[in-house]
Amino acid sequence: MKNLISLALLSLAFSPAIARAAAPEKFPAGDGRFEFTDWAGPTLPVWFHAPEKITPETKIVFVMHGQARDGDAYRDQWSALAARYGFLLLVPTFGNRDFPGFESYNYGNVIGPDGQRRPAGQWCFTAIERLFDHVKATAGLTTPTYFIYGHSAGAQFVHRLFFFLPEARAARVVSANAGAYMMPDFAIEHPYGLKGSGVTEADLKIALRRPVLVLLGEADMDPNHRPMPRTPEANLQGLHRFSRGLNYFRQASEATVRLTVPFGWKIATVPGVAHSNTLMAPHAAAHLFGRSPTN
Repeated sequence: MKNLISLALLSLAFSPAIARAAAPEKFPAGDGRFEFTDWAGPTLPVWFHAPEKITPETKIVFVMHGQARDGDAYRDQWSALAARYGFLLLVPTFGNRDFPGFESYNYGNVIGPDGQRRPAGQWCFTAIERLFDHVKATAGLTTPTYFIYGHSAGAQFVHRLFFFLPEARAARVVSANAGAYMMPDFAIEHPYGLKGSGVTEADLKIALRRPVLVLLGEADMDPNHRPMPRTPEANLQGLHRFSRGLNYFRQASEATVRLTVPFGWKIATVPGVAHSNTLMAPHAAAHLFGRSPTN
């Protein structure tokens, strides 16, 4: 009964009927920006690229920026891909002023300073769901799901999505070059594991079944790269981002065996690429849309 009530409340929170954010009546072709306000958190600038023609079936792709909180740069790095594949690109920006530190953005703004969960309406993951409904209504789209990609700090964000929001309507999630991970292990303290996160075993089972791609640059192997977390807990995951990503996928795979659930995740690596969203983005788009990045 408790789960049914929670799902009903979340369904209401994501209802397009109550979306009132200031956004374009229509999305003009090309690059643009609007502000999204209809959620329980601060105003979010949203950088976008719209294709030449938007139909009801046009897909929505969210791209989550890195630690520099440079949504405009990520929009620019993805605009040509949006035009090529014909999707509506949205880059919501969680700025340092309103979302300081790892906890507020990388970890989704779920756990407060007191160690307790904030109300779900304040989670950054919830903002994505609300923004999805608003843009659908604004652009006249009927697509029931979205795609979401994150690089670096954005990858830390997206790989947590299904754990904290199992009912998220993401058809595919791509986590690229995360600096550290929330391991699927209840013996490890949050944010490096599930202990104290409020994630349940039922949530974990759902997350492991969902469509997630762990995308790694094979040259992202600098053990001293400055933005990469160097805490003792992070170092236990591996010496560099590439090894940490491999370790994360392995542990998730082993968790499905213990929990006897099918494994929905995949892993892919990109030869010769280090910590670069620009170089990872074409490969991510190709995985999302099932086409070669060079065709």
